[in-house]
Amino acid sequence: MKRVLIISICSIVWFCSCKQKSTSKTEKVAIQSEIKTIAHSNKGQPSRNHDFEKYIYADTTYTLVNGKRITIQNSFPKGGMIEPNGLQYSNSAGKLHGFAAFWTRIINETDIPLELNINVPADSFPIFTPPDSYLKLFLPKEKFSVNKLSKFNYGLTEIKSYLDANFDNASILQKTINPNEEYIFYVITLSYEAAGTPRAGLILKEQDLYYKMSIAPHGSGIIPLGTITLKK
Repeated sequence: MKRVLIISICSIVWFCSCKQKSTSKTEKVAIQSEIKTIAHSNKGQPSRNHDFEKYIYADTTYTLVNGKRITIQNSFPKGGMIEPNGLQYSNSAGKLHGFAAFWTRIINETDIPLELNINVPADSFPIFTPPDSYLKLFLPKEKFSVNKLSKFNYGLTEIKSYLDANFDNASILQKTINPNEEYIFYVITLSYEAAGTPRAGLILKEQDLYYKMSIAPHGSGIIPLGTITLKK
């Protein structure tokens, strides 16, 4: 049975800024979080290519009081191996990590540009239950395209060299998403001492962004990552 879960969140404050002599505006917006197990109808909005559907783990729409919407889609994982030959990732200390590649798609169905700001610390996050286990997150700058959906690890290349160079570095992503446009980016996760089935995704609470990840049967956690704000 197809199910729809609707969660109302009223009187949510979005912080909007404009470049006018250090002035800023705060806009109160009532938002509904609408989580669906099927694709949304979006006549006149950015195309929801059917090629995406079988790869989407979570599809969440946040509806503003004026009826305009922001949609965040998170993919199922690909991974385990960083190369088709079965190579797994070990860092410079020789520690073997569980690797997974995801993508997140943000669709701006409002009439206002969105400012996306994500800052992933270089920290390790102890969100899983096994002792000494942790999670690390990375935002590779490699460009995503639809024709990479069916490829190994969603088409990510040079994974080992990227992780070796950035294992102890923070990741920053800043992007303006114009009205009726979308933006898709990769997320790489490394888990240590927590092997299992991974699920993950970007979620929005008020204007704040969080990354939620679980590895069954080793628990889950939520990591604050940044903001989405309405640009005025």
